[in-house]
Amino acid sequence: MSHRGRVERVLTRVFRNDWSALTPPEIGRWTPDLSVSVVMPARGGQRRLDLALASLAAQTYPEDLLEVVVVDDHSSPALRLPPLRPARCRVLNAPEGGWGAGYARAYGAHASTGDILVWMDADMVAGPEFVEAQARWHHTHAEAVTLGRVRFADAGPRTPEELMSRVRAGTLHRSLDTGRRHEWVECLLTQSDRLRDADHLGFHAYVGAAAGVRRNLYEAAGGVDPDLDLGQDTEFGYRLWQAGAVMVPEHAATAWHVGRAGTARTRLPSERFRTQVLAELMPHPHAYRERVPAHRRRIPLVHAVVDVSGAPYDLVRGCVDRLLDSAETDLAITLVADWEGVREGGGAPGGPHLDLRLVQANYLREPRISFATAAPRTGFPSPFLLQVPVAWGLGQVALSRLLASAERARAGLTELFSATSPARDAGVRLWRTRALARAMRVCGEEEDLGDVVAELHGRYRIHAGQETLTDLSLYRSVPPQPRTAPDTVAAPCPHGDAGSREGAPASGARRGGRRPVGALVRSAWRGTLRRLRRERAHGPATGRDPAQEG
Repeated sequence: MSHRGRVERVLTRVFRNDWSALTPPEIGRWTPDLSVSVVMPARGGQRRLDLALASLAAQTYPEDLLEVVVVDDHSSPALRLPPLRPARCRVLNAPEGGWGAGYARAYGAHASTGDILVWMDADMVAGPEFVEAQARWHHTHAEAVTLGRVRFADAGPRTPEELMSRVRAGTLHRSLDTGRRHEWVECLLTQSDRLRDADHLGFHAYVGAAAGVRRNLYEAAGGVDPDLDLGQDTEFGYRLWQAGAVMVPEHAATAWHVGRAGTARTRLPSERFRTQVLAELMPHPHAYRERVPAHRRRIPLVHAVVDVSGAPYDLVRGCVDRLLDSAETDLAITLVADWEGVREGGGAPGGPHLDLRLVQANYLREPRISFATAAPRTGFPSPFLLQVPVAWGLGQVALSRLLASAERARAGLTELFSATSPARDAGVRLWRTRALARAMRVCGEEEDLGDVVAELHGRYRIHAGQETLTDLSLYRSVPPQPRTAPDTVAAPCPHGDAGSREGAPASGARRGGRRPVGALVRSAWRGTLRRLRRERAHGPATGRDPAQEG
């Protein structure tokens, strides 16, 4: 997950998204202690804002734990606070240089102080239990993301006073319910048993017009993208899903968009926007991602990690090149090693970091490869983390089959073992990011992380044949390690410049200059090739004069 936030450990273990394992307190029969910030982006529409704030003034949640932050998105004339509003309410003007609902929501979240963030649109009227119904889930489980019920009404109360009168009489629901709703959300909820049996696309139920999230989970997921004016709800819902959120539909938290334009303003972005903009940031749904050129895919479907510490250059090439040639191209690769040590010790071509320097020089221009000194804990925001031991080579369609098996089984961990040596922890592991993130928050010190992921999301194991998974250590040809004896480096070389091939300072270095890293890598590689040819022709080259070689 993002390093901007950390979700505290949770006690209840929820299998996938089956929120029925949680037992929240009954509305009106509990005492909350977490503060709530309702963040409301607004542009114009003072009359509708007056109604929205009046409905929030009638909430059943304790007044001293509730604040409302209205972010004025460059309205003209500027928005103002009406007389009938919550006790703790303020209007913030969005800073210059940014605009749109995404920017306003991100700014409002940053400026607010509540432990729980609740989103609400400024043209909505909330039922009296809108905040309380959602907050009870956040008191129960830190990973909960509540989804309020959004409805549409052609007409509502004419004044804040009329609205308050209907609330006191208990008739607000009857006067606003006209049966209009988000059809696609209701369809998704019906097909997934109200998200208890949701698949990898369950995040599509998230609608930012009426939703709630704990602040620490909000920050761990990276917050709302301020650069997205359209589709920021869907994209942020995707990241919450990958961060391990348990999405809970809460019908008691009802709010109505008032006015005929409400449906148009809250529908999903057009298909063109989803396929040309959102698909760059979201590998799911895959049907949209297929239309995005590879160079525009900012978030890969799979984040592969290979620890190359201490591995010979040709073994690394055998593993990594197979990944790059995979039929599944929607992936990025992180190579883990002591790259800082490579830079610090870059002066000696024949030193202990020669193989790492060769690896880095070979893959430095490959856009899908990055270098890290420590392995990432999860694949966030990618849906999958692939761990490949450097001694194993994946077949061309192996990753595609792994992904298909993971989705078919809905597994949190999919393991690929060699049929000839199916030892535990000896194969390739494909972790589902949301399952891994959740497991890390409940895993005890004595528990195996893989076992916890299996408990939370399921495990699937595959025994692979030779064409699918190859043991590269059985077939590799490794050049001998360069000699690094102290006398080779320190003693004067009797054969003139030939000593530079064995690690002596080059002529440029003797003059006080410093050779570029690229030149050092090329020099080291040429020296390795010369030694390899020499040993093949004459056997071990100890004591021979390199200057006499052809």
